This record gives sequence, C-alpha cells and structure tokens, in this order.
Amino acid sequence: MIAKPRLAIVTPVFNGSDYIVETARSVAEQLRPGDRYVVVDDGSTDNTRVRLLAAHLPIDLVTQANAGEAEAVNTGVSRADCDIVGIVNADDPILPGLLDAVRAAFRDDPSLDAVYPDWLKIDAQGRQIARVATREYDYAVLLGQHFCIPGPGAFFRVAVLGGEPVRDARASLISDYDFWLRFGARGAKARRLPCVLATWRLHREGTTRRGQGPKLALQKIETIKRLLARPDLPNSVRMLGPQALSAAYYHAALVGLRAPDTPSLRYALQSYLVKPRWPRPIEPTQRRATGHLVYAAAQPLSGWLHSLASPWLPTRFRRQAVIDQVFGIDPSAQKENR
Repeated sequence: MIAKPRLAIVTPVFNGSDYIVETARSVAEQLRPGDRYVVVDDGSTDNTRVRLLAAHLPIDLVTQANAGEAEAVNTGVSRADCDIVGIVNADDPILPGLLDAVRAAFRDDPSLDAVYPDWLKIDAQGRQIARVATREYDYAVLLGQHFCIPGPGAFFRVAVLGGEPVRDARASLISDYDFWLRFGARGAKARRLPCVLATWRLHREGTTRRGQGPKLALQKIETIKRLLARPDLPNSVRMLGPQALSAAYYHAALVGLRAPDTPSLRYALQSYLVKPRWPRPIEPTQRRATGHLVYAAAQPLSGWLHSLASPWLPTRFRRQAVIDQVFGIDPSAQKENR
C-alpha cells in the first residue's frame, strides 16, 4: 500500500563523505512505499559516491558535473517528480518521525502548502548545541524583518512556484531565504510543526568561506530588490518594500560582525535612509541595534578586543553572541534563539 501523500526528499552533496551516509540513512529509514529519495552528487572529488553505494540505501543517486548547489537541488526536484518536496542538506540528518509528521500534516489539511519543524543545532560530532524553537509562520515578518522562519526539515508544494525553479543561483549563499520569499509571495499557507524533528550542523567545512562576506551581504540586498521588482507581486507584499529593503541593508551590515571586509558602515547608513524608524513589534534577534552596527563598522579591532575579553564575560556578552546576533539579549526573550 502506498502511503499518502507521497513525499520526495532531495539531498545535494559536494565532497560530503564525512556526513552523507549518516544523513542518507536518517532519511531512508523513514521512507514509505511511494516516496522518493534523490541524492545529487554535484561533481564530488572525494569518496562521497563510493560511500553511498557501499551503504546500500534505497536512494536514487544522480551524478553530475559540478554546477553548484542551486543546480543540484533543481536537478533533484525535477528527477523526483513529486509535488511535496523537502530539501535535506548533506550534513544535516533528520530526526525520527519527521516524514510521518509531514505526511500527517498535509493529509489532515489539504490546503497546506508548507510545513516546518523545530530543530537542533549540533556540532561536528552530532552533539546538541541548542534547541531552536521556530516562530509561527508570518510572511510579513519573514520579509519585513529579514527573518527566514522555516529552517531544516521543511517540506513544500512545488506547484506553488508556478514553474519557477526551487533554487536561484543568484542567491547561492541565501538560497533558502530567497526560496521562501518567492514561495510566500504567492500567498502560500505554511504551518509550524511544534516538535524537534530536524538538525542543522555547525562545523568548519559548513561555514561561510573566507572572503565571501561582501558577497553574502550583497546577496541579502539584491534578493529583496529582485522580489520587489516582480511585476506579479501582490500589492500587500509590495507595501512592505521599504521596510524589507531597510532590513536587508541592516542585516547586510551585520555580516561585518564576522567578515571585516564588508562595507558595514555604508549599508548601515542606507538602512536608516530607506526607513529611519521601524514599526514594532520586532523579533529580538532582528531588531536594528546601533551597538551591533558600530561593532561591525569597527572590525577587525572590535572583534579582536572582544575576543580577548570574552572568557571573563557572561555567555550572552561573549564574542560568539555577537556573531550569532544575540549580544546582550536575555535568552528567555528569544525563545531559544528564535
């Protein structure tokens, strides 16, 4: 008997031999008859393919010349040929029960277009760093506060995109956020699954590469500008434009917290020029904080001095809290950073 609705999972991987089998197994163990699991090896030069084949898992392994994450995801979605799809990163195993919870949500509410769970931040060895409780879906917050609400473990209806690709290579460093902006602008109905069912792994190979800070900052701004330039954008979304662009400039400036070569001061000034005052309420981690902007503009000196002092400071005032954009925020006010 085929479990309904059918689900497809797509995992793009490039030189992911350290984690790919763990992740693929976490998905394969939850598949039901009729589901599809497509792993797209995007031209790996390590033994990713060898390890996957040796694991003898029920996956559809596609190999292509290296073309980037966006192309790998789009290839996988096309190959899966299924309306409800989830993108699972090669180093982020899902937790038991995710696929059944997703299936039940879409079955119980046929009008749903997307679901997403709470998740765990884990380290390179898979140990829990933090539990992240996501907020309830609100497109105005997602766009106007530059806040990508859905995270790992999310599933969505491909048909909502109306033929657009799931990933846009122009937003290579923020492809998830770019996707949810385009997806939500079409009036998609999304719902949070209030349980921990996915993971996101923090490790050296998965962090933004040195020298990509300015590129990341620019993509944050250009992604919003592309969205606002769409001729099919609903007026209700277009009205959020000034706030969305101001927030994009602000969060582009904050890239300077960890990438000193980012022109943070220029982006900060543009944020205030576009919209001097932001409406409330604003999520604690998304608020425009002058202190953060000054810190980013004073890099690398500010980061160096802070790193020296961090061992003697409370956790929420340490250097890592600045990088996570939660400096000085009471943990109880963030609901586990979300």
